[in-house]
Amino acid sequence: MSELLARVSVPRRLEATALFVYALVFVLLIAYGRPGLGISQGFYLAIVLVALAGGPVSGFGAGVLATLLCGIVAAHNGDTLHNSIEPLGIRLLSFTASGVAVGYFAHRGRQMLAESLHVLDEMLRLARREVATGTITPEGIHARIAQRAEESSPFAVLVGTTAEAPDARLRDAMRALAAAAGPDSEIARVGRTRVAVVVPADTADEAQRVARAIEHATGTRVGWAFHPQDGDNPLSLFGAASERLQTD
Repeated sequence: MSELLARVSVPRRLEATALFVYALVFVLLIAYGRPGLGISQGFYLAIVLVALAGGPVSGFGAGVLATLLCGIVAAHNGDTLHNSIEPLGIRLLSFTASGVAVGYFAHRGRQMLAESLHVLDEMLRLARREVATGTITPEGIHARIAQRAEESSPFAVLVGTTAEAPDARLRDAMRALAAAAGPDSEIARVGRTRVAVVVPADTADEAQRVARAIEHATGTRVGWAFHPQDGDNPLSLFGAASERLQTD
């Protein structure tokens, strides 16, 4: 049961709860409804739940539904339009106004949360890049390798060496390296003269071919490692690539 509930989204849970409240209040009105008890006030809870789940339009519809249920109760109890449990016109106005107001602010709250998460994502993305070269930081490339390893998809980690140079020349070198590695690559400077590249690769032979292509295009010596053959975490993959860099 708990697993089933976990698969149900929060809006659907709110709507299901609202339906239960609608039914409960309706039954109570049929059984005990009369002027002065205020049982119909319970519809406000259902309206709020629907508005939170769906927004202002859903809140308006929830208010209309609550008014219709009040009208059904009034007809069942033999009340006239002017002598019903509560005047239906006032109920319609108050129910729909409540639903629209709650739905609007719930919708705006979700928009603000989405915008905040987008800004946070952009800040994290910038924080994972070096100011000097625009490449991913060592922490960022480690996190990316760990993420791709968890996805169980094959890929290659390449490690190369570069000469020490001013920032401007380093940026040019990184752009050349990115062009040689391809548009889907991710590059990080993991030391003063060492760079790491994560590239898509379906086989170990393909990983080796990419490494040799980068060497040919940039003149940078490159060692390679292939996931999952050479390891399933950043440390083992960096180790395998560095070992091939020294021995090839």
